[in-house]
Amino acid sequence: MKKDFQVQNVGLGAIMPLIGCMTSRVRYQVSCICAIEGYKLTPEEADTLMLIHHCEGLPQSQLAKMLGKDKASLTRLMNALVKSGLVGRVQDESDRRIVRACMTEEGKKAFTRIFPQLKVLSEKVLDGLSQSDVDMVKQVMTQMAMNLAALDDDVDELRGKEVPSK
Repeated sequence: MKKDFQVQNVGLGAIMPLIGCMTSRVRYQVSCICAIEGYKLTPEEADTLMLIHHCEGLPQSQLAKMLGKDKASLTRLMNALVKSGLVGRVQDESDRRIVRACMTEEGKKAFTRIFPQLKVLSEKVLDGLSQSDVDMVKQVMTQMAMNLAALDDDVDELRGKEVPSK
């Protein structure tokens, strides 16, 4: 017996399943695009690669937080991307404890190869939406992200230590 997918009509229950579904489906599509171009990446690896491309030189600790991963999970993702030759690790010159994630030349070439298909994916996903619709969604999601970041800070302060990313 097949159950219908129903979303609550109030609070986070009204939008979180939609956000989760969208995120998973886009990550899967990006992973498929990578595979078609000869880069066999899991959806998580593809997601990580895209974030590194857009936030070049990001410290791995911040990358882990943005992806909602603990340090061990991010290390596994980074190891796979480093092994594939798409990403490198660079120690910060002023603080050797900080390790930054950077695209390699091969990673930049890969992104150049997959970008046209990513653009098509973006156009298809956003089909039927006006620029003002997209801007409004971006504004709402940015505010929600800021609210969540403030909650993280509150929890950190209550615990008196850094809370590990999940």
